[in-house]
Parts: sequence; structure tokens; C-alpha cells
Amino acid sequence: MTFMGTYQNNVDPKGRVSIPVKYREALGERFYVTKGFDRCIDIHTVAGWEKLAGKLHKLSVTKRDMRDFVRFVFGNATEVELDKQGRILLPALLRETVGIEKEVIVMGVGDKIEIWDKAAWEKHQQELSQHIADISENVGAFDVDVDIDL
Repeated sequence: MTFMGTYQNNVDPKGRVSIPVKYREALGERFYVTKGFDRCIDIHTVAGWEKLAGKLHKLSVTKRDMRDFVRFVFGNATEVELDKQGRILLPALLRETVGIEKEVIVMGVGDKIEIWDKAAWEKHQQELSQHIADISENVGAFDVDVDIDL
């Protein structure tokens, strides 16, 4: 499944957030959360996580950047499950690290889902909107043909 769409939600006092119904079946019974590269939390399906983990296990442990990158991904990760109401518990340390408090944005971004603090997402969107034309031109450097009028 390709995850897409943006939803606004709230984190309850216990640190739980509801996952949109549209995503639940594709996520399965268990999945993984970790710190994203931006100020967000990434949610990976088991298959997506295993694919990522397989690539990370191939990195050279003799290079400091590689070790730090592996620590970043695995050290911030945990396995989670949906409760009967379709919520997951976001670990407190992970919420604090990315600045999630109450209002969040839950969005599908292809092979994963991201959870952002709403204010942080709005700020990121403002910055992105100023540079999206330049970014789209640079996508071609990655051998991706994107023909979208922005």
C-alpha cells in the first residue's frame, strides 16, 4: 500500500494518538515507530522496517557516521500495536525529542507514515512552499521523472 493523505488529530494525556482508519489495515497488528529525519515520528510496516533494517545491517561498522546513523534509527525505535480504539502509544522520550505535545498531523508519505507536531508541520510547510520549485528541479538529479506543475 502507498500511504497518502493528511489528517489532524490529538495526543491524549497518556500519549496515545489515533491512527486513521485508512491506514490501520495496511499497518497490520504490529509495526514500528522511530524518530524521523525531520522533527517527526516515522511509522513503518513490518515489511518496510525489515527492508530498512536489512539495508542498515549492511553498513560498515568501521565508519563513525554509519554507526551513528544506525544508532539514530534503531536507538529511537520501538515496536507498537494498535489498541481496540485504533490508537498507538507514542513513547514519551520520542514525543519530547520531536516536540509533540497535543495537536498532531498524521500523514502518509509513500511507504511510511509521519506524525508531526501541528505547529512544527505548519512551520515546515511555510518553509517548503518557498522552496518547492527549487526542490522539484533537484529531484531530477536522483533519476526521478516528476512532471508536476507547481
